[in-house]
Amino acid sequence: MNDNNTFSLDAVLSRIQSKARQAAGELKEVNRLLTELQKADHSLSGADLERILNSAFDNAGKYGQTVTDYLSSILEAARMGSKNAEAFAGLSAALQSACGISADLAAKYLLAADGAFAMNGSVGELTRTLDGACKLADRHSLSMAELTEGLAAVSTQAAASGMDIRETTAALATLLTTTRLNGTEAANALSGLLLSLRQAAEETDRTGLNANTFSGFEKACRSLGVSLSEVRNGTLQLKEPMQILKELSEAYHAQDTSGTERAALLDATGFGPFQTEAMDAFLKNYGLYEEMLQDYADGTGTLSKETAKAASTWESSLNRLSNTWTETMGNLISSKDMVSLIDHLNELLTVLDKLAAAAGHLGSLNVLSFLGGGLLGAKNLG
Repeated sequence: MNDNNTFSLDAVLSRIQSKARQAAGELKEVNRLLTELQKADHSLSGADLERILNSAFDNAGKYGQTVTDYLSSILEAARMGSKNAEAFAGLSAALQSACGISADLAAKYLLAADGAFAMNGSVGELTRTLDGACKLADRHSLSMAELTEGLAAVSTQAAASGMDIRETTAALATLLTTTRLNGTEAANALSGLLLSLRQAAEETDRTGLNANTFSGFEKACRSLGVSLSEVRNGTLQLKEPMQILKELSEAYHAQDTSGTERAALLDATGFGPFQTEAMDAFLKNYGLYEEMLQDYADGTGTLSKETAKAASTWESSLNRLSNTWTETMGNLISSKDMVSLIDHLNELLTVLDKLAAAAGHLGSLNVLSFLGGGLLGAKNLG
């Protein structure tokens, strides 16, 4: 008997032991996630959970994730109240994979966008939104984490002001590009600006904006020749937010930088320093906002391309390999009951431990024969 052969076989068995234990740990976590998912959505039956698990192995591989990461995305969406958690999980996984953001942030953004802009859970609409956002992040070197954080925070206010998701994304991206604000700060600045433009005299913002502030802001706009309202269908109505900002930007550029009109407009907003800086940056860079609108429109397919890139990395390949091994171990034992499956896998580990001990004194053919018999025996346990 060649000692090298015995040593190699021992190494193989040791490797199998290690991977089997890893699979057992993964399967235990899978069981926990499925249990939590059923708690979050009581309508799910045992058959539903089995279907979700089977599709999770396929979809996780597609996005280069582990099956437990993918199931976590489904659970996160279900806990946040999504009625289409599996579809949301696919988009969340794509967003996480393509842009390197957390499952929590991805779900928060998707649910905020879906709710604020009345997308009714449309995967097509949400995909177009993600395509546009990813295009802007890539084209203008933006942090997707900051962009999605800001979008989740400002979506409700933007929608209430009459903006759509396209305008909101481009406006926020403009602020992130032209200032040093983070996602939350940029969202707060944009929310304050939109609140001012709505002239909601009866409302008060967290920063203390009130009727006098709005009145002063309108006067400052009029001094630049910009009216916040217009007659439509025989009634006086507030102009669309981006129309006002476009007119303000044109008037802003027409003013002498050393004059008082620009400063008067910024002072009249009642903003804090970083919000004033944000408004100044936006009015100076309205052209960039229009450029970003076009980039957003040209973003079709961007998410898919970025996901494909991420899925081709060595880390993604290792995740797929891990999923395949975990799924194979589960199929080997052929149990539909997860707890029973894990118990059987532990029995299989005991068999492998005995094989490893035997490798030191049995011949290669004998050990391989023993291995085949052991696996078949483990398959029929219980």
